[in-house]
Amino acid sequence: MGDVITGGGSGPGLFERWYGLPARIRRPAAALAVAAVLAGGVAGHALTRPRPGPPPAHAAVHRVPYPVHSTRLAWAGLDRVDTAARTFRVGLRVDTDDPVLVRRVTQTYDALEMELVPPRTVVVRPGRPVRVWAKARVNSCHTLPIEARHPFLEVTLCNARAAQEVSFLPGRDYARTLTRTLRTLCGPSAGP
Repeated sequence: MGDVITGGGSGPGLFERWYGLPARIRRPAAALAVAAVLAGGVAGHALTRPRPGPPPAHAAVHRVPYPVHSTRLAWAGLDRVDTAARTFRVGLRVDTDDPVLVRRVTQTYDALEMELVPPRTVVVRPGRPVRVWAKARVNSCHTLPIEARHPFLEVTLCNARAAQEVSFLPGRDYARTLTRTLRTLCGPSAGP
């Protein structure tokens, strides 16, 4: 017969010691061991889970601003004065950061009508300034002011967020040019 190899000393093994403990000690010790294993598993999962990074650039949400905040207007001149028809054209340069529509250009004088030329909505794309023309027609020289001091234009702008009326004050050059044009069309004594 051969030799028998044993695994250790002659004392009690782990299971023998465990079952040798009274039940009032074994139950709380088992509960603590289970809680420690669960806590270790949760902590390991939380530490090894990939962290969310910043969203990709293409997923960034771009909220469209109101048209008045993303559009710049500038006076671009006054031309094509027709004394027989009592008409002229007013030009605006429109630039935008977001796509915008120019629906209407008008002003507050009752004796002066304005409409876009050609009479349709103008599309303005970002980075591509557009010159918008409005044709003005004098209906009555008697109610026009002798001097256009602070004339402003009402411009209707629309985009994906809103439609807005913008009161645009082109400046002193526009006021002087408009005054000269109205005097050319109506004579030096135009006005009430």
